[in-house]
Amino acid sequence: MMSATFLGVPAAKQELFSYADVVIFGARDATPHVPGCTSHAAGAPSALRNSTRNMAEDPSRWDFDQDGPLLPSQLQIVDFGDLPTDPATPEENRSLITSTTMSILKAGAVPLLLGGDDSVPIPFFAGFEKFGPVTVLQIDAHLDWRDERAGVKHTFSSTMRRASEMPWVERIIQVGQRGVGGSRANDLADARDWGVTLFSAASVRRHGIQPIIDQVTPGCRCIVTLDCDGLDPSVIPAVLVPQPGGLDYLEIVELLHGVAQRAHIGGFDLVELMPDADIRGLGVLAASRIICVTLGCIAGQLQRRHRENAAVSGL
Repeated sequence: MMSATFLGVPAAKQELFSYADVVIFGARDATPHVPGCTSHAAGAPSALRNSTRNMAEDPSRWDFDQDGPLLPSQLQIVDFGDLPTDPATPEENRSLITSTTMSILKAGAVPLLLGGDDSVPIPFFAGFEKFGPVTVLQIDAHLDWRDERAGVKHTFSSTMRRASEMPWVERIIQVGQRGVGGSRANDLADARDWGVTLFSAASVRRHGIQPIIDQVTPGCRCIVTLDCDGLDPSVIPAVLVPQPGGLDYLEIVELLHGVAQRAHIGGFDLVELMPDADIRGLGVLAASRIICVTLGCIAGQLQRRHRENAAVSGL
């Protein structure tokens, strides 16, 4: 039994998914970069939950970042805890993440996944197979289009290439790329040939967030996948490969609100947070706040849908 839930929401077993609007769950490991070794971000799900303990004491407090109460009263959120992943069994990890995601979607809820490293989103995306088409909006310092590393195709270097191979993924928008990562010129060419829309960190600095929002197809189901190194290290220092010049916290807030107004956030994951490398808990705090804002955005979506349904019923 877990010692804490995110924002103190109820802990829940799978049979309660159908009563929820959002199901939070953690996955410490998927496919290790070093076979058999646990993820460098394995401590993130627990750290994120623990960071909200004080906030959970009074969840009715006003949250200016989501322009509403910290925990929206109309949103039914449950925390399923962490999946029993094992770094020695990557195939089983991927299968478990995918099946859990599918169960949440089948119940009509939005899955919100706490990683783990950036291999975790691959099986998360796979869970949307029968719930597409989807747009994947990735925030990341790196391109993640390597086909393989040392013969392994599902590590954190290949996240977006594997997404591109899923027929239900109809669009990919990548935001925040900068510096040097594991990708090479041919990987970038492949991404562009596939049709990826890229917004480098420098582009965001020059033109702001609105051009990204404008690229999201109105009404689409959007999976937001956030690698913490997409933000500047001054905001989240607790990442494996810090790169200067990343997005700031309020840019992420603006992007989330813009996407939620234009489309439907149908899934969210946050990965690559390394609590052991944090400075005074600032990175964990920023990451947990981003999750809170995401929950507020989903609550806003739900309210709009209810109003639209009521308007149709009144005709």
